[in-house]
Amino acid sequence: MPVKKRLISQLAVSTVAMLLLIVGAVWLFGPVPEVKGNYDIAKTIRYSFQVTNNSSQHIDAASFSVFAPVKQNAFQMTGMLRANLPFTLDADQSGNQALVFELKNLAPFASQVVNITARVNLASTPQPFGPNPDSLLGEEEGIETSAPEINVLAERLAGHPEQINSWLYSNITDIGYVMEDRGARYAVTEKRGDCTEFASAFVALARASNIPARMIGGFTVSHSGRLRAENYHNWAEFRRHKRWNIADPQNNNFDSNYGSYIAFYNFDQHSRLENSQRFLAYDRRLSVQMN
Repeated sequence: MPVKKRLISQLAVSTVAMLLLIVGAVWLFGPVPEVKGNYDIAKTIRYSFQVTNNSSQHIDAASFSVFAPVKQNAFQMTGMLRANLPFTLDADQSGNQALVFELKNLAPFASQVVNITARVNLASTPQPFGPNPDSLLGEEEGIETSAPEINVLAERLAGHPEQINSWLYSNITDIGYVMEDRGARYAVTEKRGDCTEFASAFVALARASNIPARMIGGFTVSHSGRLRAENYHNWAEFRRHKRWNIADPQNNNFDSNYGSYIAFYNFDQHSRLENSQRFLAYDRRLSVQMN
């Protein structure tokens, strides 16, 4: 389910050749994870986009960027990334990575299909890998830890992550996908929302209880296969016993089913998207649809 409101100076010929070899290796084989762990569940996922020149003008070149699975977190390590078109890999300090395509020579109203394949290894139990917990305790847009309603409820739930998860599942009405992010305060006062509100509320209540937490965007999958836009989902991860654990209050899942969650975006103060359903970016002359 969607989540709502975010790449050579001149060198000697031999150096250029070396860079081309490196780019080619990234295109064909993807990045090599730097930190190991017991990621024992292997899955191959595929997803694709139809990119259309929505204008009456010929486009010589246009940029199209889409998120790839997060390189590594406590329950995931991404290996091979492959596509039917060349791309460069862009990463940020929050562990998010994107595939950047330069589409060439798009005729008026013409379309091009971008196919992506990723090899992801998931962990059956949380691994000792994750962000600095001190950076995930403060207030952010939609994570209103200073709101009285958040603090009163957090105190009532006594800072227990499982109780927070259970309360949200039992008291928040799932109203299906909503375009706008309404935030944690809205969720606990209006007691309604979609997966973004469930996840935001969990993060805010956890942080108000001095438990580091953040929202994650991605997909839940049982087996290898094709990802669909309608299955995009938000959940949370929180730190307990020196591990980062999954909490998905919308689906009443707490610290389990680790082999089913594939993260595509870590939300925090550095990376949080202006609108969370935008897990891709592209030239305004283009329209993009996930197949």
